Amino acid sequence: MRKSDSEQGMLKDFAEFIEAEPLAPSTTADRAVLGRVARDLRPAPWSVLGKLTLVEVSAGLLTLAVCPQFGLGVSRHNPWIHALHVTTSPAIFYLLCGLFFVIFGAGLGGLILNRAEIRAVGNGRYPYFFGYSVVAYLILVSLGAEAFVASSVFWILGAFLGNALGFAAVIRLRFAAT
Repeated sequence: MRKSDSEQGMLKDFAEFIEAEPLAPSTTADRAVLGRVARDLRPAPWSVLGKLTLVEVSAGLLTLAVCPQFGLGVSRHNPWIHALHVTTSPAIFYLLCGLFFVIFGAGLGGLILNRAEIRAVGNGRYPYFFGYSVVAYLILVSLGAEAFVASSVFWILGAFLGNALGFAAVIRLRFAAT
């Protein structure tokens, strides 16, 4: 079996490559590559939280499409939600309402962020989730939602739990699958 000219040429080129003197990259190229790797492995927490906020706000706006409180979307005067509101205590209802409002965004954030970004957020996600829950509640109140002090506490608690549990569940499932 004869080797073709292209195979012999490739073998010759490979042999020359192996025998050649090592060539180090320039210091500029070396710094650029190391900087890029460092940014990829250790992203800035503020940029990751900004990305997570964008995801959560977008998902929150989508959630408002099914929330009958503002008369938006498809669930105006939804009998199921009305029955839930009438039959449960206000504390449980507002806890569930806060949880429902943010869990989709938290889960989506867990899907969109990569491992390095999730590590960059670390335990700082809990203060972030609490702050996001308070700000989301204040925005809803400023848009015209009814607000009572007791229900506020339960809504914020539900939103915090929705954020923490939704995010943790999705990243745990995601990492278990890989």
